[in-house]
Amino acid sequence: MAVTEADTTDYARQAVQAEDTPDSRPMAGILFLLLATTLFPVQDVIIKSLSGDFAVHQIVFWRGVFALPIVAVIAWYDGTLWPLRLGSIPLQLLRAAAGFSSYLVYYMALAAIGLAETAAITFSTPIFVTMLATVFLGEKIGLFRWFAVFIGLAGVMVIVRPGAGVFEPAAVLALLAAVAYAVSIITTRKLGKRTNGGSMTLFTLVFFITAGAVLGLIFSNLQTDSPHPSLAFLFREWAAPSQRDWLLLLALGGISGVGFFALSQAYRLAEASVVTPFEYTYLPWSVFWGWMIFGSLPGTATWIGLSMIVGAGLLIVFREAVKGRRLVRRKGLGILRQR
Repeated sequence: MAVTEADTTDYARQAVQAEDTPDSRPMAGILFLLLATTLFPVQDVIIKSLSGDFAVHQIVFWRGVFALPIVAVIAWYDGTLWPLRLGSIPLQLLRAAAGFSSYLVYYMALAAIGLAETAAITFSTPIFVTMLATVFLGEKIGLFRWFAVFIGLAGVMVIVRPGAGVFEPAAVLALLAAVAYAVSIITTRKLGKRTNGGSMTLFTLVFFITAGAVLGLIFSNLQTDSPHPSLAFLFREWAAPSQRDWLLLLALGGISGVGFFALSQAYRLAEASVVTPFEYTYLPWSVFWGWMIFGSLPGTATWIGLSMIVGAGLLIVFREAVKGRRLVRRKGLGILRQR
């Protein structure tokens, strides 16, 4: 969910170019988006498979280290590597901290619940973006979008099932990931044109690497054991990777870099309102890999909640597109944009 840190470009600028130049190729944009949604679920599979042996902050650290050179090359290709344009340092720090928190709890949720459940809950991000935009961006939300927000939140509750006998606390972590990610997106909008994609990406990656290392130093001195997979994933000391593990960690960085490039190309070549709905193809892949690798399929409640969340997200995107709102045409409400 994520990604990042390594995965935001100057979508406002790129989408405007896509609209105003002959280089606009909607089909190519959709294909690049589908490439990204095919790659990122594989990242979730790798992280879930490593969650029993490594600490979450160690995985975040090495993912950032291996992604950094790839992202630097992409930023150079985009022309946003230098000079760095950070705009507001406090907003950059807030954005990076929100993104780091989102990924940390998202990965912790993956350690305890299925890929499909975690992804479905996290895909409620556009709902929280819509709600936060009323407070921090002064956007006016009509009855139609409030209805979509209500449906989406109801879908989240159907999956999380608070108070039920089968309630899994890790589902709340996935919900917190969606909220933190929404804060990151709102902060990105606040930064606006004072920064660019390469600067934001590199700043956030360095923050991820630093924060992962700091958490490693903190938790390596704690003697805390927990029977819950999510907490064990957080409190575990760093371990020495085997040759196979190094290959998996290297693959995480590669997926981040290639996925970032695919996303930047998708939103460069087509309007956000065209490609954003295809981000939801991430969910079938999560179901597929959860079944193939871990032998788990979503229950009835998850399917119902997932349908409600996707429906609400698409309602918001299509409503904004019909209204011709600038934020959707240029930036959209996508979930993977900063992954």
